[in-house]
Amino acid sequence: MSVGDRQADDLVNRGFIVNRPPKRLPGRGGRTFIVTGLHRSGTSLVAGVLREVGIFMGDQLNAVVHEDEVLAKMLIEQNFGALTHLIRERDSTYGTWGFKFPMLSKPLGPDELALFSDPHVIVPFRDPVSIAVRNSLSEYQQPMRALRTAVEEQTALLAFIERLECPSLLLSYEKSLVFPREFIETILRFCDLPGSDALCNRLIRLIEPNQQTYIAQVRRYYGGVIDGMSDGYLHGWCRLTAASEPVTLEMLVDDRLKLTFVADRFRQDLLDAGYGNGHHAFAIALRKFRLRASSIIRIKVAGQDVELENSGQRFDTYGV
Repeated sequence: MSVGDRQADDLVNRGFIVNRPPKRLPGRGGRTFIVTGLHRSGTSLVAGVLREVGIFMGDQLNAVVHEDEVLAKMLIEQNFGALTHLIRERDSTYGTWGFKFPMLSKPLGPDELALFSDPHVIVPFRDPVSIAVRNSLSEYQQPMRALRTAVEEQTALLAFIERLECPSLLLSYEKSLVFPREFIETILRFCDLPGSDALCNRLIRLIEPNQQTYIAQVRRYYGGVIDGMSDGYLHGWCRLTAASEPVTLEMLVDDRLKLTFVADRFRQDLLDAGYGNGHHAFAIALRKFRLRASSIIRIKVAGQDVELENSGQRFDTYGV
């Protein structure tokens, strides 16, 4: 290869940034590989690569998105006592291990990554328009609103990464499709993991855009029901699968919007059924609306064409 060819090759955009490169120290102890990023940005692909090379990524793993449900629950609940105990157990058992948690910057600040032994953070980035379209298809989001959210979250994620003191690897998901071998080799090199042609070829096969099993797994659904009336209150619940955030609902009477509210009341039966954190119920005082017995009540997800089960009934059919 001539000097000119080498210079031209150096100008090729392969889509990765190594921030605070890791130091290869002799006799280094265990490390923790942390995969984070926006939802739908390629975190499952990176976690799948690490899992395929033999890195322990959790006990109760979702086989499609490679997310440790035990550790994720601790992070969502910010249960740092349990998290610290779990980290010590895994450090002792595995030495080097990892986990995937999108939007890690929400439960943890940059300083709190010191809880983990020698953390190495891997962050895939994806075109915000692509993320917005996937979220609009999978989560009932309006595309422009989803795009604005993706851009805002990406900005916050970058601010989080810039404050990290540990090594971090930023990857372009789009470039993984153009340069799959370089994408795999970059991850292995950053993690100081051995590689071979056979291993790289096997890992390259994990790079599959629009994988049908993934699309089916990440599709989320609204579930909920109007339970009925009791003591002048209309009771029910609503949640979005795989989400702990409460859902905003609208009550319409005879097709006129009367109330916008959040289904965030706690019910033990919802928690016992495994519905998020149990804070997905509502109780609406209907007396102030002076409804007729024949009034039709509808409860729907705000901004979506999704109604709860038992919606669309006459007021007098819900009870008293």
